[in-house]
Amino acid sequence: MAKDYGVRRGRRGLFGVVAGVVGAVAVAAVIAQNWIQHRQEGIADYKAWMVAGPACAAPAKPGFDATAGDHGQDMVLDDVKFSRAHGAVLCTDINEDGGRGQVTFPVCQFDRPGMISVTTRKGTSWFWAGFISPATISVQHDVPSCVIGASRDFGHTLIYDRPRK
Repeated sequence: MAKDYGVRRGRRGLFGVVAGVVGAVAVAAVIAQNWIQHRQEGIADYKAWMVAGPACAAPAKPGFDATAGDHGQDMVLDDVKFSRAHGAVLCTDINEDGGRGQVTFPVCQFDRPGMISVTTRKGTSWFWAGFISPATISVQHDVPSCVIGASRDFGHTLIYDRPRK
């Protein structure tokens, strides 16, 4: 007996359509869940890294003095050079628009940095955070901003970390 491969059964066609729709809905649900999770993580990162505080002071004399040697301790993130006189630094990229955006920018938190310089395509900016204060610097659109305060744990507790009574 010869088989006729041109004949289709109606039930298989309907099953294929239903399976295709169910598969497409499942894929869309996974994509939506992934997008929601990524957005929530971006918002949480933004809140964790972007601390509020008073602006860092402008130094009386830009430059690293004898206490830091001829130059600071350097690191580069996203074509932005961060230099500090002392202390530790932690950096990351976070999303713009409160963590909801698609574009990221660098943020660094410093522990007791003293003098800080930030070099972008627009030039070098200098900040004085002091030797006992932490500082957070964010660079959006090649414009750095610095505030006194940090949310990262540098592995020790200083006077500024203790709650005030």
